[in-house]
Amino acid sequence: MCGIAGIFHCDGRPADGRAVAAMSAALVHRGPDGESTWLDGPVGLAHRRLAIRDLSDAGRQPMLDASERIVVTYNGEIYNDRELRSELERSFGVRFRSTCDTEILPYAYLAWGEAMFERLEGFFAIGLWDRKEGRLILARDGIGIKPLYYSESSSRVLFASEIKGLTASGDIAERIDPVSLHNYLAAGHPGTRQSLYQDIKQVPPGTMIGFTGRDRVERRFWRPVRAPEIRDLDEAVVRLQSTIETVVKSQMVSDVPLAVLQSGGIDSSLISLTLGRLGLKPPLFTAGFSEKSHDETAVARQIAATAGLPLHVIDGEAGEGAESALRAVAYHFDGQCADTGALGFYHLAGAVRQHCTVVLSGDGGDEFFGGYETYAATMMAERVRHVIPRPVAGLVGRTAYASVRGNEKRLPAAAQLARFALGLGEAGNSPHLQWRRLVPRFLAEKIYDGEMADLASTDPFAEYAEYYAEPHANVLDRALIADQRFHLQSVLSKVDAMSMAHSLEVRVPILDRRVMDLAGTIDSSLLNPWPKGAPKYVLRKLAERLGMPHDAAWSRKRGFNVPIAQLMRSGLRSICDRVLNQQADVFAPFLKPDAIRQLWKDHLDRRNDNAFALWPILTLGIWLLGLACPAPR
Repeated sequence: MCGIAGIFHCDGRPADGRAVAAMSAALVHRGPDGESTWLDGPVGLAHRRLAIRDLSDAGRQPMLDASERIVVTYNGEIYNDRELRSELERSFGVRFRSTCDTEILPYAYLAWGEAMFERLEGFFAIGLWDRKEGRLILARDGIGIKPLYYSESSSRVLFASEIKGLTASGDIAERIDPVSLHNYLAAGHPGTRQSLYQDIKQVPPGTMIGFTGRDRVERRFWRPVRAPEIRDLDEAVVRLQSTIETVVKSQMVSDVPLAVLQSGGIDSSLISLTLGRLGLKPPLFTAGFSEKSHDETAVARQIAATAGLPLHVIDGEAGEGAESALRAVAYHFDGQCADTGALGFYHLAGAVRQHCTVVLSGDGGDEFFGGYETYAATMMAERVRHVIPRPVAGLVGRTAYASVRGNEKRLPAAAQLARFALGLGEAGNSPHLQWRRLVPRFLAEKIYDGEMADLASTDPFAEYAEYYAEPHANVLDRALIADQRFHLQSVLSKVDAMSMAHSLEVRVPILDRRVMDLAGTIDSSLLNPWPKGAPKYVLRKLAERLGMPHDAAWSRKRGFNVPIAQLMRSGLRSICDRVLNQQADVFAPFLKPDAIRQLWKDHLDRRNDNAFALWPILTLGIWLLGLACPAPR
């Protein structure tokens, strides 16, 4: 787990070593254990190392093969490196110098070319330079666990693990793109291809892009699919248990201390219970909150006891002050992600990092096994959207939104009704895309200004809709694919940025390709049999089989969140007032400053609960005002 960056001058100009060094320095939090750069004519590569496997200098990057044709800078973990290593030794006579998984990459490219990416089990962001062909390849793992940003022009390509790594080159500025801002304010992230800023893009998940001085080639090598063939519950449970055991065991490889992030949910519990059955004893960490609707320590204690693993409870509200933590969150997000669980995860990652360097987490279970309650809403909406007039639904949604006021529970009934009705009130035939919208359309029409004004009434979810439109007869299959390819990016951005803020590696067994491929073959009736059964039905059955107490196995999902509505009126009140009131002019010409002030005042005075709508605006404002800054190291 590291930070990578690089420059390729397509016109042959030599790469600027100072720019490469500056890009590397901007990523120091991703790799505090070492730093190296490699320069060769038009190419400069940088690597910040977080040492996990083979802690010796033999694991340093950028790394070359013995012939010095291929140079790699890489961030991630390859779990089938031993199998690939053996095949490369046996079939191609490769002689390895280290036990580091990085070393297989240049040889794998020499052996299999671009097909290598389809053979890698793990997660990665890779920059690879072929000196013979004069070709730069950028590649990102199938589901997008590791980020990789780039900027290209006719004369050069820049890439880095984070946007701040690109801008440190001095060759690109952070200019907001209005369409991306529209997407961000709705989804809390700009999608999988773009960034919030003009001229900065993302390598899409499961994609490789090749650059030479003459051409550019982009190819997708993997994506999640829904092709159900397993319809027997017992078969699904048995195959899942076997696959998860294989994956979890493979992800335990580490030369530094390793632990598990344990919530009260099914996904992390499956990991902990599997470890217990395998006889492995890593410690568990969970977050505790004084607000009972957010606290899951009781269930975490049950899981720890059943698995026979030690449990550590971290105070989810302790650590540095809420304001300084939020400023650090905005810094590590580069202002362009507004996942409302980020603040809690930032605290947790910082506390856990004091004990270990690697953790396993349960992320991805909701998207691949039908865990969100929005799936039931989507199936319900499919039945009623033809009989409820959109104007009526919109009116009900706005009325319910206004009625939430000062209710600070996790998700009050009125808030759920507001989301459901507002989704039904939108144009089109896919209300599912609207369930998680942060700034609803009726508010966007009030606060958008300038060139954003024309966007207020347009759908911000074009990419999301593209995935939802895949030809599946079952609406749940469409919703699952859309969430796997779009919504999950918010979760993954949060996990990567908040863990890397503390130089903590997070591994996600459920997002291992072997598990994702299997999930895609399980019929949706076993994932979420609404209204006859609970979300993540097959995972709950597996959890019970592994010894999870019945009440815990069938409880409702919570997750690592913080009560942001209350926090904005208390611990974050000062910075909220500064950004959303005193210095709200910073949002011009994109948003109307006075409209933002009114949103904040209504929230502060408990006339409306505008927390979710204000959260992406607050995050962006902290960034625009230059208030974002990392915590002292």
